[in-house]
Amino acid sequence: MRRMRGGYGSALGFGAGVGVTTFTGSWPLLALLLLAAVVMAVSLRTTIVGAGLVAVQCWGLYATFLVGVRGDLTVDEHTTWVLALLVQLAVLAFVASTAIRVIALVTGTAAKPSPARS
Repeated sequence: MRRMRGGYGSALGFGAGVGVTTFTGSWPLLALLLLAAVVMAVSLRTTIVGAGLVAVQCWGLYATFLVGVRGDLTVDEHTTWVLALLVQLAVLAFVASTAIRVIALVTGTAAKPSPARS
């Protein structure tokens, strides 16, 4: 299965992040868990650039609308910890998906492209 380009992954992650932020507006802990899930899910399918952008965008949504008092970007000890967490999750998911792809190629279990796409 091919990876989404970074821009598409970034857009998908941003849209899902906005949805999570809207849904969990008064529950920051639940929002953090769901935003981490968004970062990991999108990072499994996109490039490293897309994974990094998704992590930063979801952090921005968290630090602005869920922690920020007036909708301002809040950068403090708590939000920088969240940024580090989301970036690490994005890299971990990207590396895991890359390892799965390499193992599939080495063992010969990788999906063959369909003749219709040739």
